Amino acid sequence: MKMFFVLLSIVCSLVAIDAKDAAFVLGFNEDYKTALAQAKEENKLMMLVIIQDPCPYCERLIDNTLSNPQVTKVLEDDFVSVIVNQHSQLPSAFQSNAIPMTFFIDPKNEEGIWESMGYISAEQFLDDLNEAKFIHTKK
Repeated sequence: MKMFFVLLSIVCSLVAIDAKDAAFVLGFNEDYKTALAQAKEENKLMMLVIIQDPCPYCERLIDNTLSNPQVTKVLEDDFVSVIVNQHSQLPSAFQSNAIPMTFFIDPKNEEGIWESMGYISAEQFLDDLNEAKFIHTKK
């Protein structure tokens, strides 16, 4: 598993990565509506990551944060994840000019409960994941 992340980092650093490639490598959905339906079915929060190509901060988010084993574990256990290009069809509440942008969404009402803008470290991202889960449980 460790070798997979090393190879992922090397490959991603050599070429720009688009949303479709990132979704494949990370095991994320690449379609908002599909992810929303899955989140409702599995009763999990949804995480929406919006990127563009080229974007060095998006690549760092993918390579260093979303690929982190601790982050991956929390995402697999508690979230349905989707990563899309900035120009994808999204509800207006989740359209953003800031890239990368991460929204944590309650799939029952499609409301954003927490958001994170730009590149952040895996440690900070874990805090965001926990904050989103905490806010969701308080509802």
